[in-house]
Amino acid sequence: MRKVALIHGWGGSYAATWQADGWDAALRAAGFEPVGLDIAGHGPQGGSHDPADYADLAGDLAARLPGDLFGAIGFSLGTKLLLELEARRPGANGRLVLGGIGDNLFAPEQAGPALVAALRGAAQEPLSPQVAALVDYAQRSASDPACLAAVLERPANPVLTEARLAQVRAPVLIFNSRDDAVAQPDARLRAALPGAAHQLIAGTGHVGLTADIRFRDAALAFLSRG
Repeated sequence: MRKVALIHGWGGSYAATWQADGWDAALRAAGFEPVGLDIAGHGPQGGSHDPADYADLAGDLAARLPGDLFGAIGFSLGTKLLLELEARRPGANGRLVLGGIGDNLFAPEQAGPALVAALRGAAQEPLSPQVAALVDYAQRSASDPACLAAVLERPANPVLTEARLAQVRAPVLIFNSRDDAVAQPDARLRAALPGAAHQLIAGTGHVGLTADIRFRDAALAFLSRG
């Protein structure tokens, strides 16, 4: 079977994101073998509380990915890591489906400080809807809040630019929600990846994207064309 890696976003896990939203079963039904991994510091297994230990999230992921991937599907932070790996080794991970990513790829994580405060119980004011949604997403993964805070406080990585994205050789699908306050707009990313397919849907927002069947159907169709 053709192996497809599934890489969740910040605060998530393979079980809480891809399995809970039906991707694992859908991939198997379509003839693919899902490869599930948790980003370092995520999931119930926990991890380090030292931000320095998350200085190369993509490198940690690469060390655990199989070498014979047919493709990979990422959401949010997971898409950033897949693009970083593609820039390092173009084409190594096959066809790439990138969800919940836009021009935020080129900027620091805007909600980081507010999220860290919320995770540590130190928020001084009511959480914004965006931060509250991300905290809820993180709670569903049973991750250690101290680990997630350390991931947010890590040395900046990955750092991607248009020049580095020019190295991309893999077929790419960018799939976003028009109402995603985290990932929209995505015009700069699309310009940096002129060969990528692009689909923009109404509704859903950011954290709900992986639960939207339109994303899953588009991903399966894109992978099946390979």
